[in-house]
Amino acid sequence: MKGNRAVLTAVVVLVLIIAGWWLFKRKAGGEPIDLIAVFPNAEKRPPNGTFEVLEVDLNGDKKRAIFTVPATRITWKMKIPDDAWLKVSLATKPETWEKEGDGVLFRIGVSDGRAFEDLITQHVDPYNNKGDRRWIPLNVDLSAYAGENVEVILNTNTSPKGKGDDRRNDTALWGAPEIVVR
Repeated sequence: MKGNRAVLTAVVVLVLIIAGWWLFKRKAGGEPIDLIAVFPNAEKRPPNGTFEVLEVDLNGDKKRAIFTVPATRITWKMKIPDDAWLKVSLATKPETWEKEGDGVLFRIGVSDGRAFEDLITQHVDPYNNKGDRRWIPLNVDLSAYAGENVEVILNTNTSPKGKGDDRRNDTALWGAPEIVVR
């Protein structure tokens, strides 16, 4: 009987050690990659487009953001860590919320240099949808690209597909974009 308890105790201790190691390993994934901090190294298209880093307050929620006037593309080349997620908030500038237009189409994707994969598409239209008058948080799972060197791409388009090219009052904001490890 004492032998069984000793074996059971040893197994429980071993399981706890392994679980602790696994949790420590997951939490030791590294610091988030602040994409605004490495924004100067990003490729920006069109090269003569509007790209600014601003402090933006939407309804009392302040974030550092990348401001663009669509259509634009921002590309960061990086190796994706294990369990990585892209965390970002989307919005348009508040001074355009009461002005006519059809909003901005935000697209997030990844490219391996040969093919582009759209991961998220989000239409933000605060003129026609008052619920869009805020930061819209997104979390995009990048774990499928763990260990790979890829391009993380943030695109803005002037209108949703099939709506023409309405550029009126298009002011895209990418709020606090960062790669985090969960």
